Amino acid sequence: MASPAAPFALLLLLVSLAIAAAQQLPSRTNSSDAAALHAVFKQWKLQGDPAPPAYDPCEKLIWHNSSAMEASINCSCAPSTPPPTTKCRITHLNVTGFRNITFIPEELFNLTELVSLDLSNNNLSGPITPNIANLTKLEIWWMFDNNIDGKVPEFIADFTNLKDLRIYGMKLRGPIPNKFSNMANLTYLMIGDLDGDNFPFDFIGDWANISVLDLRSNNLTGPIKQVLQDNRRVQHLDVTYNPLLNGSLSNIFSDGSEEVSLLNCLDMKECNQTVNNTVPFAVNCGGKEYTSDLLQTVFHDDSTDLRSAGFHIDSSNSWVVSHVGADPFSNSTGIVNTTKNISGTDMLELYRTARTSTGSLWYYVVGLTSGRYTVQLFFAEIVIESESGRRLFNIDIQDQNIRADFDIFKEAGGFNKSTNINYTANVTTSVLKIHLYWNGRGTCCIPRNGTYGPLISAIRVFPYTEAQASPPPAPHTSRRDEKRRGVVAGIAALSIAAAVISSSVVYLWWKWVSLVKHRKA
Repeated sequence: MASPAAPFALLLLLVSLAIAAAQQLPSRTNSSDAAALHAVFKQWKLQGDPAPPAYDPCEKLIWHNSSAMEASINCSCAPSTPPPTTKCRITHLNVTGFRNITFIPEELFNLTELVSLDLSNNNLSGPITPNIANLTKLEIWWMFDNNIDGKVPEFIADFTNLKDLRIYGMKLRGPIPNKFSNMANLTYLMIGDLDGDNFPFDFIGDWANISVLDLRSNNLTGPIKQVLQDNRRVQHLDVTYNPLLNGSLSNIFSDGSEEVSLLNCLDMKECNQTVNNTVPFAVNCGGKEYTSDLLQTVFHDDSTDLRSAGFHIDSSNSWVVSHVGADPFSNSTGIVNTTKNISGTDMLELYRTARTSTGSLWYYVVGLTSGRYTVQLFFAEIVIESESGRRLFNIDIQDQNIRADFDIFKEAGGFNKSTNINYTANVTTSVLKIHLYWNGRGTCCIPRNGTYGPLISAIRVFPYTEAQASPPPAPHTSRRDEKRRGVVAGIAALSIAAAVISSSVVYLWWKWVSLVKHRKA
């Protein structure tokens, strides 16, 4: 009679033989690629060993994948001799969201078959090393949201296959080299936040396939219309926060444009009369009308969808909101909300909605008498849940910067926590201007694309000497309303043509077309 343990022993033997046979199978991944990836991941202290015999990199593919961090590869496999062996080369490397990654190991440049390299949103520092020129087959290269410094290197133009280049939100210096004009295959070019002296648009070439051109905040000068007016493939062009035409808009907008003639009204020196309005003002940014018993204040409804670039005039003619600078890869409406609890406040509904922008938000309060006002800004980060994401933006009031690199999460001490800013502003022309704008820093895509730029929950304005706000008063006389409507009309016209003009001339051209989100593959 056979022992009861015999079948189990036989099964154990067969499993052991199968494991041994599997371990003896040759790796599908090219040995030099596997060794290079192993060295890179080891120095970056990423979990898991990507080298054989532990496992085959081109079989594993993904080491980490979450809304905040990603470490993955993709491979291209082709039959080799003797059959049936198939050898695979690593063609895509995506490592993003790791704040402990501060350098690029030299071994990475041995992955010479790479066509896509995404190292965005890490903590890389130092200049862009010339050794990256070894990756001659690159078609997609993303390096944004790091601490890379130095000049924009000229050798980038030698990547003749490059189709998608994104380097912004770092510490690079201009100019953009003229040789970039030779990069004939570009479809996406996003370079921003360059320091240094002003430089012209000489780097723009005959880019027949260009679809998205984002050149925010680069100290660019010169007539952009002359270099791009014949290119009908451009679907998104953003050149905001550049000196451009040194104060003249005549080459951007059509001759005799009414909007151009109204630019002098931005400071409301010629288009506005004082209307003796001393009442408190409040708006629930991104939300419906809200009454605060605690503050004895009614917050205006601000739930209008401004789309990718637009403005809204409140029915009371007392304020205007304007937004410019949509992300071409995000379908956000510019309004976010949550049903979760917000700590640190008794006014939950005020913080559960917010207005956002991936570019620039303007709030104009009109009809104020000259004097000092307390401006209260209400914030709660209701989108980014962890420190892996960083929403950084600047805040200007009356054209004076009051906060740079403002981080709601850090200021409030976490997710779904309230925080406020109080600021005393002087009003001399009956208009109060509040400007919140993305400065090119922070993360862009945590937990999803388009998660960057300013976010604000509410605004409240009242005379500086007032101890506590009182409820909104009765409607004004018709004469006051006529004067106020004149001011609002001037701001509205500006919002159409130049809503983001402050200390420098800003231009945004958006063709209303749908963009297919680019896939990294």
